[in-house]
Amino acid sequence: MDNEINQPPLSNKYCPLCGVVLMWEEFEELPESRRPWYAEVRAAAKQDHHEYSMTGVGILDSRDCLFAPMDEELDYMNATEMEEVELFRTESDLHGFGLHDSCWMLLQDRLWHTIDSSKVAQSLYDQFYCIPCPLLSSLRWGHDYGGAERWHKPYGMPMPVDLPLLFQADPYMVPLLEKIEENAPAFSDGQAYDTVHPRSSIDLNIGYSNSLGKLSLELLHEVISYLSTQELLNLRCTSRALARRIIFQSLPPSFWKRQFTLGYGMDFLFPDLEHKRDWFRLYRGTMAYLKTDDKSSESLSLLNRRRIRALVEPIASLVELDIRRSKEPRGRRANCAELKPGQWVLTEGLTTLPAENVYTAVITSETEYLPHGCHTPRYRISTFPSQMPNGGEIKVSTVKLGARVFISGISHHPHNTEIKTEDAVGHEYLPGQKTIKVPPNAISESIEVAFCPEGLRGIRFHLSESIVSEWAGDIDDEEMSYGVLRIPLAVTRTYNLLAGSDAYKLTAIGIVNGDPQDQKARSDRALRNGPDLSLAETYLWRPHRPNYKNLRISQFQPNNTGMPYRPLTDIDFGGPDGMWLASLTGMEVHVLSTDSPIVGMTFNYTDKILRFGTHERGQRLQFLIDGPRGERITDVVAAGHGSEEASCLYAFRITTNYDREMDFGPSEVRPGDCVPPKYEELFERSREGLITGFVTTQRWNEKHYAQMGIQVRLLDAKAATNVASPQKSTLPPLVD
Repeated sequence: MDNEINQPPLSNKYCPLCGVVLMWEEFEELPESRRPWYAEVRAAAKQDHHEYSMTGVGILDSRDCLFAPMDEELDYMNATEMEEVELFRTESDLHGFGLHDSCWMLLQDRLWHTIDSSKVAQSLYDQFYCIPCPLLSSLRWGHDYGGAERWHKPYGMPMPVDLPLLFQADPYMVPLLEKIEENAPAFSDGQAYDTVHPRSSIDLNIGYSNSLGKLSLELLHEVISYLSTQELLNLRCTSRALARRIIFQSLPPSFWKRQFTLGYGMDFLFPDLEHKRDWFRLYRGTMAYLKTDDKSSESLSLLNRRRIRALVEPIASLVELDIRRSKEPRGRRANCAELKPGQWVLTEGLTTLPAENVYTAVITSETEYLPHGCHTPRYRISTFPSQMPNGGEIKVSTVKLGARVFISGISHHPHNTEIKTEDAVGHEYLPGQKTIKVPPNAISESIEVAFCPEGLRGIRFHLSESIVSEWAGDIDDEEMSYGVLRIPLAVTRTYNLLAGSDAYKLTAIGIVNGDPQDQKARSDRALRNGPDLSLAETYLWRPHRPNYKNLRISQFQPNNTGMPYRPLTDIDFGGPDGMWLASLTGMEVHVLSTDSPIVGMTFNYTDKILRFGTHERGQRLQFLIDGPRGERITDVVAAGHGSEEASCLYAFRITTNYDREMDFGPSEVRPGDCVPPKYEELFERSREGLITGFVTTQRWNEKHYAQMGIQVRLLDAKAATNVASPQKSTLPPLVD
């Protein structure tokens, strides 16, 4: 009974393709009539942990169980046997991911029914398995499901009437194409488009329009037949001459037919392109339905169908690719583990080596589903040349999962080499690929990376002679963190690149020294002493990576390892070479509660204010600092609370060179907490530096700081003397 009480509530499930709820209803017996489209559900199922299939159409009589026939051709109305499929969990013998039958049929239309449904089911399962599913409710693709996410309700009873009419409309109940043609309004070239796309009164691109103007009408039509209608409208706007030559009702049928092919604006209808019809009329009729103001059921179904069609495309593209590629990542098999924060050990066969540095996404220990981040990756290692005497290429493959682009594989291709084996890690044959040209004798010095909690999003290479490649992938995301991997200069001119991956993307990347003559000495030394965790390049940073020289990081408190993915938030209050410290007049710490107290900081200067984290709510604890007269922060200690694995920053104390102190923490004390907090300085640090900032870590989807450390700039003797000789302060000893 206690176990039942402690179980979290079951969450509502949402379709991974369209984002509309998989409606559940309690039935004492099977219904005798058809249910609404959002209550008719299939599953991309996995049975006995290795057999994939698409179930028939079933119904949900609870939030997490689908009752459906295993035969794809049957449904709950005609099946004699139904099986229970557990949804969005992966531990039971029969489980899977639910999706609407209408969405499944749209996906089948997109694939033209050319792929065996069991292979489609396996690809869908693999894709869904790699995507986070917070609260076991909806997959997190990086988009809002075309607006449907706004109505997601993980708990409670979702009501269809709460949904906008657009999301209630069955995307498969669209009018027949013949009826759409009949709905086509009469066309007037000028009236139909000039109100939306006015023609220019002057030629905006004379050379371009004149070059097209020299073509015969037949050749002009042939050229523009590859354009979408939007591109054609834009082209007409560049020149009055083109606007006169391009008359819509005179365009050949091939132009209008192309608008219904894959990749064009009307491809959501999936018409039979071999069938002879008036494609211009069909286009006009479809636009009339889409632009109508009466919001009839037919118009809403077409609009919803178009929305879902756009969401399905990246998924369908990967299904097509999965059929002809291996999901086994390239490279030599290896194991990798983090012994303690920042200290990674690589095992390849019987050889154990320390990794120079490893960056990873959020690796979850959850086995049944993916709440966030990524599953434990498969590690591979490959030996890459750090120098290509004859030049060469670095190829980076990318993959699009939902709205986000990830790095999926990396390979090196030296020119004019006798070595025929491929130097590669990760996946190949994925749709996106960027080729980076490497000049002869250029030396690879470092690899800059961009991570999000789900994996590697961007990568670029820094070569000698200040050569920096363009970014491969996508780095435009609020959740991004950045780091740099230094490539060791070995005698062999090689280095080992370690990569962890799931079925599609890289989720970890690291460097291992490639010089066999130095490996044993480095291994013994590194395993004994561990890496230098004071270096800024040891960590991922957000929102950007500091580029200061002589920067050291230390004193992370509380001593909580947490997840391997723990990017540092850069709280830089000192500025370049500590130049801002002379104008620092005070700091504020923002505290919300006793459970997760510290959420933000504000620093006040004579000429500006810097804010970090959350600063709009909670209690503000203030401390004045006489920066203009030489007062500096000289020491910081912190205290945490909670268990070792789940502890977070509870309070911290700063001390200045004026022997002034200030405690920042909650004003109310939790039962069982130390009074006062127990501060501990965990690591010794060099006293020849200047504290110019803090660093903090946060757990996924939480606002409060989990850990805190300090940034220290190492100074020369002259600078250190100046810092150590402050003027007398006129401030009171403590202000709070």
